[in-house]
Amino acid sequence: MPVAESGAKTAGIPARPVPFKYWFCGQIFDLLRAHGRFVFGWTVGGYCAYEVSIAIRSFAGQTTITNVTMQILANVSVNIALVLSVSGFSIALYMRERKQHRQTRKRMSARITELELRIDPKRTSSNLTPEGLTRKEDV
Repeated sequence: MPVAESGAKTAGIPARPVPFKYWFCGQIFDLLRAHGRFVFGWTVGGYCAYEVSIAIRSFAGQTTITNVTMQILANVSVNIALVLSVSGFSIALYMRERKQHRQTRKRMSARITELELRIDPKRTSSNLTPEGLTRKEDV
């Protein structure tokens, strides 16, 4: 039977054994924690594939004007959706990166200024903002 690891063991008091049901549940939850995302992803992917196969089976061998029109519209809408999602995603990543870069410059500007003044006390400021941008008066 597994033994609990606790601070009591180091104090000279022997640890009590953990009941099997608690140990077993702990092992199951540990496995779920370690591999849950993988199992969940494959489960969702399998379910989606199953639903798509049902839809394909129901339309198998049937050709109508509606199907042809739907295929053309689907191709156009998929292309537009892909373009919009990729461009929107790219813009969002750019904005996030720009914000993080400004925050980094702001965080490090005080340290750099202090180091520059330590090296050359007669140094004059460039009058940039803490984010590294020019002043509003310069624009």
